[in-house]
Amino acid sequence: MIGKHNPKTARNTGLVESIRIGLDEAFTALEEAFYDLSDEQIRSFPIPGRNNAAWIVMHTLQNLDTYANAFQTGEGAFGHEERWDLWRCSEDQRPKPGDPFPLKKEMLDALRAVRDAAIEGIAVAVESDLRGSRMAESWWGQRTSADAYMRTIYHTMAHVRQIWLLRGALGITDGRSWPRQHWA
Repeated sequence: MIGKHNPKTARNTGLVESIRIGLDEAFTALEEAFYDLSDEQIRSFPIPGRNNAAWIVMHTLQNLDTYANAFQTGEGAFGHEERWDLWRCSEDQRPKPGDPFPLKKEMLDALRAVRDAAIEGIAVAVESDLRGSRMAESWWGQRTSADAYMRTIYHTMAHVRQIWLLRGALGITDGRSWPRQHWA
């Protein structure tokens, strides 16, 4: 699907199906934003004072793993690190040139693991599961599973736009890579 314009069609969608579509769109758009970049491009900081694509990808995957996996099933798909969370990391953990970042292959592997777990989790959900209250982290308070899914889907989409901005700042504007519509 990546790089091809062949959108799936959404029809007769309820809450569960809408969340499945949202998760599929979020994971596909995230992968599409970085799969063809080199490790050097992913690690670079083309806009001074802004994060790089590697940090954004890892931050987004950690967020997806928290709200689409751990919040739903009690288990995450990969180990979390404070440095991917700007609200919890220390000043010296904030991303900067020269920091070690995962390779693109490692990020793609993490994306697939988080995606597979999220798809398994939503596959068994029913609407009452999504509308029932759950306790999230103390700062987020009591919310529903649907709230958690919506939070992480749209959080991901905001960060996907940032990666495309970084691609432009890197001069990757040849038109071969272009964000596509995945659902119609």
